[in-house]
Amino acid sequence: MANSFQKLADILNIETARLSGDPRRLQIASQMQEQKELKQATAQSEAEINKAIDESNLPESQKRLLKALSLREKAALFLETQKPEKEKTIADYKAYLAKKKKEGIPLTKEDKDLEAYVLNLSSFERYARDIGDDGQGNSETNPIILNSEEEAESYPKGTWVNVRGFTVQVD
Repeated sequence: MANSFQKLADILNIETARLSGDPRRLQIASQMQEQKELKQATAQSEAEINKAIDESNLPESQKRLLKALSLREKAALFLETQKPEKEKTIADYKAYLAKKKKEGIPLTKEDKDLEAYVLNLSSFERYARDIGDDGQGNSETNPIILNSEEEAESYPKGTWVNVRGFTVQVD
């Protein structure tokens, strides 16, 4: 009931300002009405977010912490958690493998399989690597097979690489 009276009071305020003929008074009354509506929408949004926090299966201490955040911080946190993880590209995988090799970290079987996939190796090339290659490019007869010269620059000096059929040592 009180809500109905408040709505009626708001409507009368705007209509009185309109009838007065004073554009400034009408503008102020309209702005007051917009601010009130924005405040109500904000309060409703915050109530819905707090309800979702209450219904989550988080520990109570985390629920209290989340509720203490401002609406803007809650919205930013919610959006951050909803972002889908960016799909990795071939370049991402190549960079991962190059970094591992550069730091001297041995490649796991999964890494070697990934490298074979990334480099588009044939079944025979994969087999040859599995029986005789440690994947580290440590000799002229055991180079890392690459597709471009740019890739070779990411490997440490002294590493043997094969780029388009030419075996060279990175310097």
